[in-house]
Amino acid sequence: MFSFTSNALKAVILASSALLLQACGKPSDQAEEKVVIKPAPKLSNDATTYANEAWKFINQVDGLVYSKKIDQLEEQVRKPARKLSTDWRINVKMTDSVTEGKYALCRKALTSLEIWARETISQSDTAAQKQADYERDKKQCQGAIENPDLGNTDPKKVGV
Repeated sequence: MFSFTSNALKAVILASSALLLQACGKPSDQAEEKVVIKPAPKLSNDATTYANEAWKFINQVDGLVYSKKIDQLEEQVRKPARKLSTDWRINVKMTDSVTEGKYALCRKALTSLEIWARETISQSDTAAQKQADYERDKKQCQGAIENPDLGNTDPKKVGV
């Protein structure tokens, strides 16, 4: 039988532990993944920015819904509309430097467009009503864009 001294046993345990740890790691022939660091997006709490983006977006894509391009509505209309609306809700708050005022009508138009696109995709009986809702909301948004003095309200001047 083998007779190990205390130091020899410690050396064997240490060597086998090192081998075990090395075996658990990544293979050395595998290239390490590069982490790409992107600059953070510029956040704005100004509803003017979002209202103008929404206005530009709805005018670019509502033709797809009118022409019932069902295969394009999810990717070209619904997803970008939801993202813009979500970003708007996150970044523009009543406690920020500006509040939405009439520009909230543009967010409503954006939501109406997304709903109309969804109803069009599913060929719902309510698609015609959702189209009418969208057209009403778009017209109200246009009024807010054309009259920026009704848009953002500086909370410091409210009630003065």
